[in-house]
Amino acid sequence: MELTALIILLALSGFFSGTETAFTSLSLASVQNLIKRNKKRGLKIERLINNPQILLTTILIGNNIVNIGATTLTTAIVIKTFGNFYIGFASGLLILFILIFGEVTPKQIAFGKSESICYHTVNYILVLSLIFKPLIFLISGISNLITKIFVKSSGKKITEEGLLNLVEAGSKMGIVEAYESQMVKEVFRINDTPIHGIMTHRKDVIRFDGNLTINQIYTDLIREGFSRIPIYENSDENIIGIILYKEIMELPNELRDRPLKEFSHKPIFVPGSNKVNELFIKFKVEKLNIAIVLDEYGGLDGIVTREDILEEIFGEMYDENETFEEASIIKLNNKTWKVAGDTSFYDIEDIIGLSIPHDIGTQTINGYLTEQIGNFPKAGTTIETEEGHWSIEKVESNCIESLIFVKKD
Repeated sequence: MELTALIILLALSGFFSGTETAFTSLSLASVQNLIKRNKKRGLKIERLINNPQILLTTILIGNNIVNIGATTLTTAIVIKTFGNFYIGFASGLLILFILIFGEVTPKQIAFGKSESICYHTVNYILVLSLIFKPLIFLISGISNLITKIFVKSSGKKITEEGLLNLVEAGSKMGIVEAYESQMVKEVFRINDTPIHGIMTHRKDVIRFDGNLTINQIYTDLIREGFSRIPIYENSDENIIGIILYKEIMELPNELRDRPLKEFSHKPIFVPGSNKVNELFIKFKVEKLNIAIVLDEYGGLDGIVTREDILEEIFGEMYDENETFEEASIIKLNNKTWKVAGDTSFYDIEDIIGLSIPHDIGTQTINGYLTEQIGNFPKAGTTIETEEGHWSIEKVESNCIESLIFVKKD
């Protein structure tokens, strides 16, 4: 009878140890799965996890009671059967059994079966928490008082960095695909990326004089193939409207001798310092999918489209009229890469593994190296930095088009 009671106490010790591990190792995703499986029981599990003090105190009280009971019972059995001399030996043997059957093994099982264990034990833990309520209140009160003396209160929060680390860990474990992990990173990055970091610079912006007629620019309009084109008046930096290719092409012939500005839409103007996510929200409200980016003096800095924002998340996208561009970073060997001048620091960090300190106003490697040179870049120029050796390969309109990077050992 006494031996049976001892076995039951060891089993209860394993129950409490395994339950503790199961609840503390349960992920947020697992909790949601349990709620979907059985809403009532799943919500009970969620409530316990959100009240770790009650959960852990209940389990620890139960665990200590059964372990002390097992020790007391073992001592009684040994004295009754073998005498006092064997108490030390029996205690050592009991500790070994508790470690194997009451701690290590249940915890290992709980790691692999956390959802199932939580699902089947939650009601028992809740009942025990009610039975032990006065004791829990006393222990928690004393514990909180001592904790406040030595530890400052700080709420446990899910941070952006923590979430990204979880996604990265999921990618390494194969739970999250590499492209999915990259997209999550990019979604968070657009909150910190200024618009001028993804815009098309004014030197590359195709625009027409708003006083020209449709017939006058018809050939150029077809050749360029853009669906939305800015128009200006007096100065090519004074953008007054946006014409839509589809609308222009659908106009009857008798209207094609009229000025472009009569068929234009009011532009969306945004400062280049605004963040990309702010513009994305603006695009959702406005009918136009293109914005005119203004510099600090109110002049034309460039343009940015909804597609530019989507490409920041999903990568380059091409339609039927576009030609595929060479990748912005091409690995030549283990230490050498060919890098496009307009490559962002994020791409350099993701692909090459370099984290380059830079001014908040500098978004591309072209801007960074131009600052390092202190003058207009020239083909053949080499720049030594802490990261490695940069050699300018091609320059166009005083901007670096491509370069070769050799990483330091």
